[in-house]
Amino acid sequence: GSGTAGTGGLGGGGNASKTGSPTGGTVNTGGGGAGVSYNLGGSGGNGGSGIVIISYLGSQRGTGGTVTSSGGYTIHTFTSSSTYNA
Repeated sequence: GSGTAGTGGLGGGGNASKTGSPTGGTVNTGGGGAGVSYNLGGSGGNGGSGIVIISYLGSQRGTGGTVTSSGGYTIHTFTSSSTYNA
């Protein structure tokens, strides 16, 4: 095809491709995967995985995810399938 392939949008979207090899969305952003030029056929890139963050004031009261603390808050970050237990 003619023209240039588009770049990904906000949220970690993958870049489009004119060669049939689009990029996937950025991990942990929920960004969509890129498409392919209409005349090439094939599949678009995979979407980026999502992320869940639970933050609360005070010491840790639950388990699950990667646990950190900052400024008096406890933060649970989930980048894969997991369970929060309070």
